[in-house]
Amino acid sequence: MGLVGLAVLVGLGRLDRAPGNLLTGLLFALPYLWLAHAGMVFALWSAVPDRRSLPAALAASLLGALVLWGPGLAAWRAPEGGDTVRVLSWNVQRLWGPGEAEAPACVAATIARAEPDVVALMEVSRANLEALGSLGLECVHTTYRSGGGPGRGGLAVCGRQGWRASGSGRRFVDREDWSYLAAEVRRGTHVFNVLAVHLAPHHFGAPASATEEVAARQANQSRAVVETLQRLHDPTVVAGDFNSTRDFWLHAELRAHLQDVWERGGIGFGATKHVWGWLPLRIDFVYASRDFAVRGADVLGASCSDHRPVLSTLALPR
Repeated sequence: MGLVGLAVLVGLGRLDRAPGNLLTGLLFALPYLWLAHAGMVFALWSAVPDRRSLPAALAASLLGALVLWGPGLAAWRAPEGGDTVRVLSWNVQRLWGPGEAEAPACVAATIARAEPDVVALMEVSRANLEALGSLGLECVHTTYRSGGGPGRGGLAVCGRQGWRASGSGRRFVDREDWSYLAAEVRRGTHVFNVLAVHLAPHHFGAPASATEEVAARQANQSRAVVETLQRLHDPTVVAGDFNSTRDFWLHAELRAHLQDVWERGGIGFGATKHVWGWLPLRIDFVYASRDFAVRGADVLGASCSDHRPVLSTLALPR
């Protein structure tokens, strides 16, 4: 019955656009609930080894976990040929690292080691980008909200190593003053779009109505991204901080149109943030249109931010 309940929870996550407090918490904890169920079944099997139903239940639990959080079949196939582009996505927390004075150097060193071609940054200001000038980034930037000076936080898409970026901020929803960044990156004959996004954050412990409102905002924001995708003709990457795990409705919606690069090319759970300092969750994603072949994905170690950067290697369409 436990596995049936978990399967129902998966279904509710994919159907409910605006889950309340309880369902939101359960969806964030879903991988760990699944792991706890598998551990409980294994313990029962150890205590009662003659029960034939228990190994079958354990196998079903492990198979379900592999389907939901394991790598996709494409991760086991040999990558296609062609030129590659390395895309790094990172919430740099407006360079409020462990020591604010050291944060720009830490971020710059991490990006330099990763050697990406295109960088999408969240929680970054124009002043922050100037502090990263040693990297030779050519960036477009937008603040989350309209107006504001060079210290206001926002989003940036930057080109390196011959890649050039151009673009502007766009509101997700006309009536809401919160923007994403739509950019085009180009080098020679290669061109593709990058949408840098930062969806509305959850506040744990908030009233149920506030949680439902945030979930509804996230759903509307992801729907706006999908509508933008449908108007674009070039290959597209959507990268950023989604403030939600893959088990929420909005990710099922995005997977209907795009490929989750981590599931195609990453190994392991891929956690990018430790909530409350100890609970690892994957809330930062890189999605790519199916024009791209995924050659690999990595979550990099970095102490400059409360998020870890995601580095994706994509084969460019011929």
